[in-house]
Amino acid sequence: MATAARPILNASVPGLAPVFESRDALANASLPPCLIVNPLSFRASRGLAGQAEALAKAQGAEVVVVDGPASLTAAVETILVRRQRHVMVLAGDGTVRAVIHQLASLPVGAWMPDLLVLPGGRTNLTAADLVPGADALTSLKRGLAAVAAKRWDLAVVERATLCIEQAPAPTRYGLWVGAALIDGVIRRTHAHRTGGDGPLRTGHLSTAASLLRLLFLGLRGRSGLSCPDLRIEAGALGRLEGKVSLLLATTLQHRHGLFDPYATRADGGMRLTAVSRDATGFFRTLPLLFTGRFLQSMDAAHGFLSGGCAYVEIIGLSGYSLDGEAYDTDPARPVVIRHGPSLRFFAA
Repeated sequence: MATAARPILNASVPGLAPVFESRDALANASLPPCLIVNPLSFRASRGLAGQAEALAKAQGAEVVVVDGPASLTAAVETILVRRQRHVMVLAGDGTVRAVIHQLASLPVGAWMPDLLVLPGGRTNLTAADLVPGADALTSLKRGLAAVAAKRWDLAVVERATLCIEQAPAPTRYGLWVGAALIDGVIRRTHAHRTGGDGPLRTGHLSTAASLLRLLFLGLRGRSGLSCPDLRIEAGALGRLEGKVSLLLATTLQHRHGLFDPYATRADGGMRLTAVSRDATGFFRTLPLLFTGRFLQSMDAAHGFLSGGCAYVEIIGLSGYSLDGEAYDTDPARPVVIRHGPSLRFFAA
């Protein structure tokens, strides 16, 4: 993919012609690609981290192992100072979100690296969207080969971030948001994983076990989950008010797989789906909703608000999950979700 030239240095000095350099010229071409590894992430902790480190080092890449927010922030800051262009991240959605947040928080026009997101966590929704169907080591091999052959640009795409705001809390950036019952389920699942030992709490089946438990409790009316009373304003897309069961927003494309719970109506840089608790034919239309096959009757008048938009304001929200990480909010003040700065991702 060709990269646009950008003005630098004397572009705003009167009497001097703008000087243009390509994005490649601004990067330090002498530096090797960098692999950031979080060995504490679910899949990475099960031997994948060591295999990825060995593979990257064998191909001449730099490997940076992080074990928490401080070391991750420092690693990204070093990459920015050095202008190390090709960055690969083997971690879960939470660690990836932290990298995305740090980059999206930079001033407008700041130099940024290209990212290859490798699946190292449990759900890995970001990696599955950007590099669908490939395991971490295969994706890593492709990325390293593309750098070596100078073909990296051919597989780079730009993807907007989500920006979530509610003053005085800091602005947060990520790629997908879940709220209402979805946020409740995510929080309960996290609590299930940390509430004990054994394969059904810490293993591959822990998420499924937690969901089955919630389903069983829900059938008995004892799940403890409730639908919040929300007012959702999504500009030209429409408005939804009342008890809301599902609320999702994302800039991910879900290019592969059946799960794509967004209508193709309108545009605006991000996708939104909100469903009323009393939506017409809710359970009957769930298969259509989750696969993005919205009927014409599945509109705001019948409890369905779904499609593209640039901005949404929500009042009544007490919390949300951003890329799987839960945050609390003040339901008395509006939460604003809009599309934020775009980042570059290797997506072959």
